[in-house]
Amino acid sequence: MDSKARRPKKIRDLERTRAEILEAAFPLVLEHGFQGVSIDDIVAETRHTKGAFYHLFPTKLDLGYALVDEVIRPLIIDRWVRPLEDFENPLQGILSRMQELIGRESPEILKLGCPLNNLVQEMAPLDAGFKKKLRSALDLWVNETERHLARAKADGFLKQSVNTKEAAHFIVMAHEGFYGMIKGLGRPEAFAELFGSLKIYFQAISTTAL
Repeated sequence: MDSKARRPKKIRDLERTRAEILEAAFPLVLEHGFQGVSIDDIVAETRHTKGAFYHLFPTKLDLGYALVDEVIRPLIIDRWVRPLEDFENPLQGILSRMQELIGRESPEILKLGCPLNNLVQEMAPLDAGFKKKLRSALDLWVNETERHLARAKADGFLKQSVNTKEAAHFIVMAHEGFYGMIKGLGRPEAFAELFGSLKIYFQAISTTAL
C-alpha cells in the first residue's frame, strides 16, 4: 500500500493545504517580492482561511523558509540538475538547459528574474534564517553541478586540469548573473552576448567541440 494512503486523512488534508498555500504564494512572491506580499494577499488566492494559514505557518517568515525548502530547491533539481542525466556530455546539457530556460523564455517571464536570486538579493541581508536556507539551496545547485562535471571529467569530456568545484561555482553564478542582468536591464537580447562568452569558457575547459 502507498505510504501516503496509510496516513490519516487529517494529515493528508494538512499536507494538501500546505502545498496549496505554497503554490499560491510562490508566483505572488516572484512578481512582487517577499516583502511586497501580505498574508491576506496569499490567503485570498486560496480556498483556505487565515486560521488555516497560521496553523501551518505561524509567521510569514516560516512561509518564506518553506518556499525555499519545498518549492525552490525542487525547482533547482527539476529544471537544472535532473535533465543533465539525459546528456552523455553534461557540458552540452548545461548549455542546452540555459538556452531552453533563459534564451528561449518569454520576456514576460524573464523580467521576473530567478526566484532564488530575487530572495538572495531581497532577504538574505535582512534575515539570518533566510540567508541560511538560501545558501543551502545555492550549495545544492553547486554541488549537483559539480557532480555532473566530475562525471564529465571521468568520461573524458572535461580536461583533467579543471577544478570541478570552482567550475561549478562559476557556472551557477553565471546562471544567476544572466537572470540578474536580463531582469535589471530589461534586455532579453543580452542573453546572446552572455551565452556566447560562457560557451567560449566551456570550450576552453572541454576536450571536445560543443
